Amino acid sequence: MKKTTITPEDYVSYDLALALKKAGFDWPCIAQWACEPDGKPMLVGSTAFVFNNAELKGRDVSAPFMWQAQKWLRNTHKIDLNVDLDDETEDPYTVEIYKNKKCVVGHWKFGFFATYEQALSAGIASALELIEKKGE
Repeated sequence: MKKTTITPEDYVSYDLALALKKAGFDWPCIAQWACEPDGKPMLVGSTAFVFNNAELKGRDVSAPFMWQAQKWLRNTHKIDLNVDLDDETEDPYTVEIYKNKKCVVGHWKFGFFATYEQALSAGIASALELIEKKGE
């Protein structure tokens, strides 16, 4: 069986982590974005600790996997993100956002992405903007 390697691209970016915290995300995570003295965020992981936003201070925030953010949006806000693959284009990934099973942001808003992670990240960011605008 092939071993799966976790990469930084599997986690939400620092900016998305901040937006998730603002929207109320507080699930336990095995990583965090810790800010160095110069203010630059650094991804820090641990197998011995879990991090959640309620316990982190200052500009430090939990760093969920992208699947965790996607699941949180689905469970907490009934928002589904659908990343689709179209093999016929150079940048083959698109994303759509559904709220209560109705498409609220189609793929035409986003265009195409080179990777699944880029498409999912754009979808998470857009979903968080919807939450902020509607005050959910």
